[in-house]
Amino acid sequence: LVRAYLQPLAGMLFPELIATGDADEHYAFTIKYEPGGDMELKPHRDASVATLNLCLGYPELEGGAVEFFDSGGSGYARLPKGNASAGSGRIIFRPGMAALHRGQHKHQALQLESGRRTNLVMWLFAEHDVVRILPYTEAEQLTPAQRWGASNAGGSG
Repeated sequence: LVRAYLQPLAGMLFPELIATGDADEHYAFTIKYEPGGDMELKPHRDASVATLNLCLGYPELEGGAVEFFDSGGSGYARLPKGNASAGSGRIIFRPGMAALHRGQHKHQALQLESGRRTNLVMWLFAEHDVVRILPYTEAEQLTPAQRWGASNAGGSG
């Protein structure tokens, strides 16, 4: 699933950061937000070139939205297209909803007011945990045929 769908989709959405090899590996984990445990997550950037965040369940939750910040950073924190393609905003997760975003886009999970939420998070990165932050030029970016071609459809993941 990762190789056949998630990698090409991330490459389509973020062609300036994902080309051959930039999202070949992944790390998946769950995060549970609930009273007596984690209720929020401070502003941060992920250790990934792209992140999938999927809300797995518990429709009775209130609060706990994910806030994305303007991407006007500098150095490694600067996103290639700035706010033109990765501005600020808030996602109110419900079961089954997912967000796919650049790993370096600063974000946080806001305070959970009631209920609980479990999310599956998947980080994409290159071999040896390399996270590309320097954008590709347009000439270096993959074509749709290269992204969705037979070389991406097979394999494990």
